[in-house]
Amino acid sequence: MRCVNRHTLLGHVGNLVELKNVLKVNIAANREWQGEGGKRSATDWVQVTILDKKQAEWIEENVGPGDLVYVESRISNSSYERDGEQVYTTDVIAQLFNLVAKKGA
Repeated sequence: MRCVNRHTLLGHVGNLVELKNVLKVNIAANREWQGEGGKRSATDWVQVTILDKKQAEWIEENVGPGDLVYVESRISNSSYERDGEQVYTTDVIAQLFNLVAKKGA
């Protein structure tokens, strides 16, 4: 049986954070639901990790805050040791990153 680890995201870029070997892109995705008193909404912020250097360079040159992007990614769990303690992380790793519309377009 085939297994799938896919996360799909459509949202607006908040900011780009350039780190040592990766690029982190913070993306705001709005959601709505019916709650007490009517329709409610909230914004979820998702930090997407870009591992591919060429993809990261393209994003830095072409994508900015407020732009609408479509991302397909996978969820990755890992751990590392810091000050003698094990630290566990969950990352959203981009596999496909597309610019849908520039801010204000």
